[in-house]
Amino acid sequence: MRSYQTPRPGDTVFIAMSGGVDSSVSAALLAKQDCNLKAVFMRNWDTRDENASDSGCEWERDWEDVQRVCRLLDIPCQMAGALHCGFWLEPHAAT
Repeated sequence: MRSYQTPRPGDTVFIAMSGGVDSSVSAALLAKQDCNLKAVFMRNWDTRDENASDSGCEWERDWEDVQRVCRLLDIPCQMAGALHCGFWLEPHAAT
């Protein structure tokens, strides 16, 4: 069985935030620790990349949720990986 260490006071801890309940609760629990907590939201794709249409911007709604949670918890957040449609098409293309 693997053991996990609780962050020590002053440790910098990055948490990946999706905008969902699981990452938000994890952030809230970590925010209670005496550590330097930083949130990161990773934009991997946009449904507009899939169908070449302006309908659907789920990542924008998720990003707003992340920002809202981080404001409530008083932790900084940033977006990483604003990717283009090549990311979506190449790894998922049928071989």
